[in-house]
Amino acid sequence: MNISVSRVVSLIVVAAAYIAAWPIRAGFWVVTLACCPLLVLIWFPQEVDDYTFGGWSKGSQINTHTPGVVIAVMGWIFLVLVAAILVMVRLRGN
Repeated sequence: MNISVSRVVSLIVVAAAYIAAWPIRAGFWVVTLACCPLLVLIWFPQEVDDYTFGGWSKGSQINTHTPGVVIAVMGWIFLVLVAAILVMVRLRGN
């Protein structure tokens, strides 16, 4: 398995989200359920594309591949957004 900088940094962002969510009652589950699917988008973008290619959506078949970079960038956007929201909630609570 290829351990890239993107994968390491994504784990650091998730660790920061766990730390920010520590005082929240269900914080562990919030971070786990929000970040695990996003980590899949970041770590395995080509496999996500292969899984969705050929599927049917709204009456038409998905017949073009999505570049892995686009899938990974979307994962990064949402991962950073989730972590930022948790940090803001933590800062607002203090």
